[in-house]
Amino acid sequence: MYILEGDEMLIAMADSQLVNATELIRQKTIPKQLVCPCCQQPVIYKHGDRRIAHFSHKSNAVCAGFSEGESQAHLKGKLAFKQQLEKMGQAAVLEYHLPTIEQRADVLLPDQQLILEYQCSPISYNDISRRTSNYKSLGYDVLWILGDRHLNAVNRLDGIAKFARFQPRLGFFVVYYSADRQQLKLHYHIQEVAGKVVSSVQFFKSLSDLKRFMDGHETPKQPVNSFFQARQSMLNQLQRIHRSNVLQNPTYRDMVTACYEQGKLFIGCPLICHGKWGEGMPIFKRTILCWRVWVVLQLFSASSTEVSNQRLNQIFVESVQQFGQQFAQVDDYVRFFQMEFKSFIFSLRANGYLRHTISGIRIVQSPTWFESYDQKRRIMMTMRPEVC
Repeated sequence: MYILEGDEMLIAMADSQLVNATELIRQKTIPKQLVCPCCQQPVIYKHGDRRIAHFSHKSNAVCAGFSEGESQAHLKGKLAFKQQLEKMGQAAVLEYHLPTIEQRADVLLPDQQLILEYQCSPISYNDISRRTSNYKSLGYDVLWILGDRHLNAVNRLDGIAKFARFQPRLGFFVVYYSADRQQLKLHYHIQEVAGKVVSSVQFFKSLSDLKRFMDGHETPKQPVNSFFQARQSMLNQLQRIHRSNVLQNPTYRDMVTACYEQGKLFIGCPLICHGKWGEGMPIFKRTILCWRVWVVLQLFSASSTEVSNQRLNQIFVESVQQFGQQFAQVDDYVRFFQMEFKSFIFSLRANGYLRHTISGIRIVQSPTWFESYDQKRRIMMTMRPEVC
């Protein structure tokens, strides 16, 4: 795959007008005075049989506005988005330069104050968070669409933290575009199930099809898991934890230590910590199980049977600080932690472990911890749907 150099671009300026390199192919004459829209330095028009038409700076100076190299796939994707948007009757501007924040938007939809960013290369959480915040500071919403290089991002909690957005109908979702296959893919209803990330998937031929689906013209498929699938997922998670402990893997070391200090085994944590179906929102750094176990340790290991509302709030805040994942694309993400915390407290109440009082909660009984991996596995194997 041919990679453009850092000073090459699709857009230049001629007579104070933006010029698209791919559109010059159809013209018989090329403007003589072409300049970079960012630094105003002269650029050269280039094209070939195996390369997308583009502009390149004449000098060797690095232009801050066009300092990121990009692949042919990145170029094809941006051009495809522009063409599809214009077919939808929407204005679309390629490589729109925003000098106040020193950023270049891949595709700007001026009528909607929306920016599409097609991310084909690696990017850190800090960079994507900064660029998103910069766009929003100017009043632009931004949708990051991922290239093939990021296909595994949706399977990792850190990838979801970077790229996932949230919509009430679709839950957490991530959008992909394959320039080679000319196909969009939407992962939605992204959840964590027994330590693994799962989602529903839909494919689309164009942005108009994707927009139609996301606007609610089609009913999204809900992920369906049977009790037996959920139980097997939880058994698999239990086995992963057991193997991790045997191999002294650092993944669960902190929680293993925290449980050990209170005379308990992390792998023997109460069944309620796994949740009814082993699922939850993908909002925690080290699985929702670790978070729930930590909360149980705080609630049921104190000498007092009364937990005030102030103490409950303190436990919530500390749990988020230790286990909560920040999101670059989701505003007010703390509300999701609040929802999970409230849901878990109500689950503990429904199972008879505590009850609410005017000032907080009262501990009724402690959930049962298991003494070994084998004991817990046997119990989980014999669970029935009405018990789980």
